[in-house]
Amino acid sequence: MKPSLTLKGSLPLLVITAMYLCSCKAVQTFHGGSYEARDADKKSFIVKTDGTVIEGNEARLRAPLFKKSTVTLDNDVKVPVKEIEAYQNDNAYYHKVAGQFAPRIKKGLINMYRTSSTYTEFEPAMGPGGMSHTHTRTVITYHVQKGDSAVIEKFSPNVVRGYVQDYAPAMEYVNVYDANKHKYRVWSYINTAATVGGLGLLITKGINSNKLSTAGYAGLGLFFGGVVNGFVNKIHKGRNYKNMEIAIDTYNGQVVKKKRRS
Repeated sequence: MKPSLTLKGSLPLLVITAMYLCSCKAVQTFHGGSYEARDADKKSFIVKTDGTVIEGNEARLRAPLFKKSTVTLDNDVKVPVKEIEAYQNDNAYYHKVAGQFAPRIKKGLINMYRTSSTYTEFEPAMGPGGMSHTHTRTVITYHVQKGDSAVIEKFSPNVVRGYVQDYAPAMEYVNVYDANKHKYRVWSYINTAATVGGLGLLITKGINSNKLSTAGYAGLGLFFGGVVNGFVNKIHKGRNYKNMEIAIDTYNGQVVKKKRRS
């Protein structure tokens, strides 16, 4: 005997769940050490916007509540943040990117920087009796730069592709990324069709006296199958960015190879 399922309060919950899972973005995660990406031949320094470099033993960002933010060098020299392009201390090399000092996490022919932004999200109530709430979310964004004096750009596969196109070993990983991207896009279409089709079947033919019919079970299976597989597909998309990271590391590895040959 098939178990009955009351749909009066469950359909909105299904839609909210699908919207939440489908809204999750493919997460880009790149690895790199901010300490290792420092300028190894220098200790601490400040690079002003006019190109002036001031060196010292210790540099610290100071952000007093009611005073102007500065970078202090050796507790003596204080330079206003608005006059600084970059600085380095014992922890990392920081470059001004998108209004904040972003640590450099990869250093070489292609540099990579990491910025973060925090904001509050509102989540509606999930189902009858549920309560809406807010939570704080931090978003990590990556930026790349080909050459220490070049413009810093927000990371994207197209930007990296342009950076490494003159080095075949790095382009091999870009090609792998492109092939996977095409495959995951096709699966995204399939999962979306299954989710929408399953929900439509559930709503139009699945309800019979407030119970789930045979068509309803089929629609429910399609719906959840599409949602779950779509979520897994987004995880694979995120992992696919690893190929772009390897492309950058391979491109930067040219310097190491040339040094070994010489």
